[in-house]
Amino acid sequence: MNRRIKRIDELAQDIPPPRDLWQGISAAIEADKAAAAAPAQKQSGRRSFWMPAAGLAASVLLVALGVYIGQIIGNKRGPLDRGVAQTVPAPRNENTPELRHAKYTNQREELLREVNAKLATMPPADRAKVAASLETLSKSIKDIEAALGHDPANALLQELLVSSSQEEMRALIAVRDSGREEI
Repeated sequence: MNRRIKRIDELAQDIPPPRDLWQGISAAIEADKAAAAAPAQKQSGRRSFWMPAAGLAASVLLVALGVYIGQIIGNKRGPLDRGVAQTVPAPRNENTPELRHAKYTNQREELLREVNAKLATMPPADRAKVAASLETLSKSIKDIEAALGHDPANALLQELLVSSSQEEMRALIAVRDSGREEI
């Protein structure tokens, strides 16, 4: 029966293999699974016991380190930082924070008067946009000041307050000067 095969569908469909290899393959797969599961069970048993203990030890260490750093920083502060009253009066300085704040407040109020006069001359749509932007800046400044009331030593909030105040002043000046012709 030596006939010549020209197409694949002419091949015999039901030829059994000379021997069955699946039993050997299946046994090897099961042996690999059993070998991999045994060390993993031992290791996961150890890991599950030590992981909470290691986490607790790390937590205690971090708290102790935080307390230690806090004590070091606390010891570096001078008596004025600890709330002890100052016995020597501060020299009179014309550039105190209070005076700078008063100057800033006066300049801001003057700018607001000029800006309100300018807003009255703007078309309603433009006026609403500018007023909304200025209100947003003002609300941001009030929010930052409120946050500083709870955390006055926060340098980031102080920087945000200065930056926002400067931005508000730039916006007020831009609105005041809008429409002016440069000579």
